[in-house]
Amino acid sequence: MRLIVKWIALCWASWFLIGCSQSNEKKIGIIVPIEHQSLNDIVTGFTTTLHELSPVPVQIKVMNAHGDLNVQRAIIQQMKGQYDIIVPIGMAATQMTLSLIKQQPIISLASLYTEQDRKSQQPCHIAVVHDEISPVQIVNFIHQAYPGITQMSLLHSPAEKIFPQVEVAIEAGKKLGITIKPVMITALSELHTAANALPENIQAILVLKDYLIASGINTLAITAEKRHIPVIAADQGSVQEGASFALGVNEREIGVEGAKLAVAILRGESACSLPIVDMTQLTVFINPISLTKEQQRIESIDAAAKRLQYQVEVLQVKK
Repeated sequence: MRLIVKWIALCWASWFLIGCSQSNEKKIGIIVPIEHQSLNDIVTGFTTTLHELSPVPVQIKVMNAHGDLNVQRAIIQQMKGQYDIIVPIGMAATQMTLSLIKQQPIISLASLYTEQDRKSQQPCHIAVVHDEISPVQIVNFIHQAYPGITQMSLLHSPAEKIFPQVEVAIEAGKKLGITIKPVMITALSELHTAANALPENIQAILVLKDYLIASGINTLAITAEKRHIPVIAADQGSVQEGASFALGVNEREIGVEGAKLAVAILRGESACSLPIVDMTQLTVFINPISLTKEQQRIESIDAAAKRLQYQVEVLQVKK
């Protein structure tokens, strides 16, 4: 009889502890707008760091919209009221999340959301990690590395945040004697045709921090190899997937900084009270295999990075 009583007591204790653990567990939802290596790196940095630092048990759910806005909207609706913190990646995903979520804390990663934007919100419930690189910095670096370039094509999506950056890049090019011709792609399926139709006189292909175009970087790499010209990007992930080189930030660190914001929120701080985090340490990421295929040299890129005091990281990528 005593054994039975002890067994029942142990069962109740186990049930109580499990119940307490489940009740204390916080749910974090990450919204990935499209499949791309840079976004995967951000997610890895966030999830790894949060599991290490979180003051409470956390369950992290990562959902990928694969470039479909309807799917993205459905993901956000699914997370509404069910998750303690929602983490959209990129400006477009952030804007959609804010339009649908009015109460839950939001941590926006790799977006352009500003302090002025936060002040206009009622109520304000968003924390932010920036990572955008000025197109002026990118164009200036290209000119340092390839002073002979006078013609470039800039492929871009119709994303609202991209148009101002395209204009800034074009103006920066004019000041350096570089004609930058914009080419808009509305769907990934158009990229192959557009790449093959680029003018014969272009000397480089430029892609900004534009997730739609970056997700098709392999297509651009094939065109670049045929023409013996570089594909220049603005993020580490694109270089890992075929771009020649990029001026950007370590994508994983964006996730790490976002996880630190999540820890502060889990400790009771308001998302809107947390300072916006800027990623200021720029790195030149280089893909030596792509450069070899395009008959480009690494030395001029490395020398330009040293002159401008940028870190250099030569990535180990698959052939």
